[in-house]
Amino acid sequence: MIWSNSKGSIPEGWYELQSGDVIRPKCWMLSFLEKAESSGYAVIDPPLLEYYSHYQNLALFDESAYYRLFGNDGELLVMRPDYTLQIARKLADGHEPMRVAYAGAVYRRTVKHSGQPHERQQLGLEWVDGEEKDSHLIESFLDMTEGVLPTDRLTIKIGSAAVISLIAKETGIQERTFRKILALRNLESLRELAESYHYPLIAKLPFLIGNSALEELRTEAPESLKEAIDEVDEAVKHLRTIGLEVSYDFGQTGDFDYYSGLTVTGSVEGKRVLSGGRYDSLYGHFGHSRRAFGMSLDLEQLDEVIK
Repeated sequence: MIWSNSKGSIPEGWYELQSGDVIRPKCWMLSFLEKAESSGYAVIDPPLLEYYSHYQNLALFDESAYYRLFGNDGELLVMRPDYTLQIARKLADGHEPMRVAYAGAVYRRTVKHSGQPHERQQLGLEWVDGEEKDSHLIESFLDMTEGVLPTDRLTIKIGSAAVISLIAKETGIQERTFRKILALRNLESLRELAESYHYPLIAKLPFLIGNSALEELRTEAPESLKEAIDEVDEAVKHLRTIGLEVSYDFGQTGDFDYYSGLTVTGSVEGKRVLSGGRYDSLYGHFGHSRRAFGMSLDLEQLDEVIK
């Protein structure tokens, strides 16, 4: 239950919760963290505030979504919009493989009057420098969230940031701009890019969804994209063998521009509750390149469909 805010005493986009809406997510997080620690994951709790310079031109496509403020020393700070960047900052100088678990709130400004909260509760896992295949890491995440996430009602879509990156490299399109246009599903801008760079596949990416997308992409894609396409196909097939409902989505980019390989989203009854992917290029931003893959669960969205 959300407490009434009829007098306007709370800023738009912020809510006071009570009863089960407070208890359920906290129980999920505690159960998840205890299970993760007993399974050998390092449980971490990074600070709420970080230097904005760590995030600038790196993470969210829409930087107006950051909550920024000034610290006592005059430095520009940001309220945590994402755990993955904090974990990358912490582990960038390491050399041993790491498995990390976290649970807590992230803060992102949402569209005014959208009814969406600026504060969202998450739990997630990150794997750094491991040797397991991405599809097996997705399976591991679903095992770790058993009892919280109803996999029998879950629909997963798999895409590839590598496909997008390779197209940008081949055409000379600025990759961040290309990803942002694709994330917004701006069909007119994509058509203009396809015509300007003589690359018809660009305009078709948002429509490469579902089982027919694989063969259509393979028919039109150059040889340079084959490995990334095969990686998506392998992941979809593996997840189907364990009984999950999985399909292709070669137009998805994720909310962050650090993804470099497989991307994953998951929905329950139309609400996106699950996201993640491979982000090997991120750690280099903090000085030491490492392979990495992460998954997170949006507890607000999940709570709306299962309570």
